[in-house]
Amino acid sequence: MNETKAVEFGENIPANPGLIIDMQDARKYAKDPKDYSLVSVRTMNEYTGKTSGYDYIPTKGRIPGSKWGHAGIGSNDINDYLNPDGTMKSPALIEKFWRKWGILPSQKTAFYCGTGWRASEAMFYAYVMGWKNVSLYDGGWYEWSEDTSNPIETGPVQHP
Repeated sequence: MNETKAVEFGENIPANPGLIIDMQDARKYAKDPKDYSLVSVRTMNEYTGKTSGYDYIPTKGRIPGSKWGHAGIGSNDINDYLNPDGTMKSPALIEKFWRKWGILPSQKTAFYCGTGWRASEAMFYAYVMGWKNVSLYDGGWYEWSEDTSNPIETGPVQHP
């Protein structure tokens, strides 16, 4: 039997580990709303626990301490961030709805959604808007809700 040697591509993977946080980091972000923002990029119905947003994620609710970052009308869109032609809304409009929820460029900010794609878009928008400390909680609601030791909140929330 011939063994094939792994090919070296010359890059450390991941190339930018600071762009991804794990569940332990998400817990830290959620507990310190002054210096951190853990931002839920999900619909308000997902955020308040009326729906999980996914047929394969049975648990409904949000990570306690997370802030609502908007999304759209379903788990398949991010229309709150988009103009009718599909381009990104102005940074001033996006920052306005983030600021209303205490999401500020001076904080370390991590975005999450159900499975990652909506949060990735919001993180990218923050990055192109010049925010310096942005990351993605890639495990998102799916990973968080699978761990039964994690707390979950439902119901309406007053923004700061």
